[in-house]
Amino acid sequence: MAKEMIDPQSVVADYFDYVEQYRIASSHLPETGDLFWPRMQLRGLLIELALKTYIAVSGKIIEGHDLDYLAHQAERLGLKLTDEDKDDRIRRTNKLYYEHKGWNSKYLCRYPTPNRGLAAWITPSHGSLDEMIERIIEQARAKRSS
Repeated sequence: MAKEMIDPQSVVADYFDYVEQYRIASSHLPETGDLFWPRMQLRGLLIELALKTYIAVSGKIIEGHDLDYLAHQAERLGLKLTDEDKDDRIRRTNKLYYEHKGWNSKYLCRYPTPNRGLAAWITPSHGSLDEMIERIIEQARAKRSS
């Protein structure tokens, strides 16, 4: 069965709405404590949705969960990200959210696995992540208006 083609503009409003919902949820999670894995799953999804919002506004639909790939594609479509965005926020989150090559594991924070310790993960805070998300969404709004 052929996959149904989705008009990117038909999903833009939903993407904007999803980003706002996940931003609110992320703001309610504590920065420390026993919610590390849910926090990282939520923040990874928030980055994914923000990037997909920008991409959809640009007239494309890209599937998948690889945040590095989505960021690269969004930049090719005009999104401006800082080195700090790419290195400290997207790549670090992607290691847990999408693929951790050191553990040869995909979706590490999504699916519980035995013996997945916390180690010494350096991950973005909600504040720094939220600031990046706001810039992505503002660029998406500006692109949509033009």
